[in-house]
Amino acid sequence: MRCLKRIVLFWVGQDIAIPQMLVRSIRLAFGQDMEVVQLSDRETPAVDGVSVCRRLKLSPRIMVARLEAYASLPIKEPTLYLDADMMIVKAFDLPPLQANEVGVTPRTDRVEINWRYPMEYPEFRGKLLSDVMPYIYSFVYANSEILFVRQLNQLRKLPKRFQLWYGDQVTLKSELDSGRYEVRAFDVNTHNRTVRSVAEYQHAVASVPDLCIAHFKGPQGKQALAEILRGHHSLQA
Repeated sequence: MRCLKRIVLFWVGQDIAIPQMLVRSIRLAFGQDMEVVQLSDRETPAVDGVSVCRRLKLSPRIMVARLEAYASLPIKEPTLYLDADMMIVKAFDLPPLQANEVGVTPRTDRVEINWRYPMEYPEFRGKLLSDVMPYIYSFVYANSEILFVRQLNQLRKLPKRFQLWYGDQVTLKSELDSGRYEVRAFDVNTHNRTVRSVAEYQHAVASVPDLCIAHFKGPQGKQALAEILRGHHSLQA
């Protein structure tokens, strides 16, 4: 019996082409049995194919809005939270979680963070991305909304720059470092594989037999996703 029965996505904005691709890929992989929950503000259109569209009054600060949306959703069973610019490559299942477990994909690259982008973060000067944000927030597997409630409470106390950027990741690190949770790590290469072009995506599908989720990162990645959206390439290689 499948443990994973619900996937959640957050999206704000009138152009819903990107989350539409994610939902299409979920339906191709899992059919209609998977519950897909869209969390959005009151103006964002519903994405075709979602099971539920929950529209909320949200902060204009995007990191706060995301955690407000996540914290608002009651969780009764293990739930997977994905970024909208991702694609399900093939059906997969996830193991059940203990009460205090959180599933994440740890960063494996060791690169210095650009502390001046998208604005100055002096706390990050000379530090590695994997040290200050060790978990990639585009994949969070949880069985309680309490994690997001705690993150939201933390984020509201942080400077505005974290409420606009990085706040989800730094508060996740803080929570998982607190000792309240057990961390269950999933392989980033199979469950959160970064791709920045159609060629990278097709290479990943062909070379990683267990690839489940691709993440189209950065402007180039979004362009690649747009190419697939326009029908120039199929969802799968």
